[in-house]
Amino acid sequence: MKIKPWLKYLIYIILLFFLIALREYVEKLFLNSYHRFKYPEIFYYLVVNVFLGICIGLFLGLEHLIEELGKEGTWKINLTKLILVGLPSLYFSLANIWVLSGNRFMQELLYLNRYGSGYVSLFQMIFGYMVITSFFKYNEKI
Repeated sequence: MKIKPWLKYLIYIILLFFLIALREYVEKLFLNSYHRFKYPEIFYYLVVNVFLGICIGLFLGLEHLIEELGKEGTWKINLTKLILVGLPSLYFSLANIWVLSGNRFMQELLYLNRYGSGYVSLFQMIFGYMVITSFFKYNEKI
């Protein structure tokens, strides 16, 4: 059974909206626990928040992986992409965890936190997207 494109994208946007709404809910819980200074809750919500941000990026690149599944060939990983874009994205994705860790060296490296933390969410999504789009099938015949 083939799913019609409009139905596929409708399901896609509903699931994406659900992930974003869930992440925003966790973000509110994180901020509430941060203002009450409850460290175990802060860390728990922070880790879930990072995980959900990365999942949104993975979800955005899912169509690429599905297309690759239909191709013939052997699986390869674009290491250049992962190292040059993925690792810096991962580093900045974990910025809030670095700040809460108490490690002064890591805190000083994250000078961007002085200007706000909106970039952290963006880097989490970029990291998830880079991971999922780094996998591809290579066919020597082509």
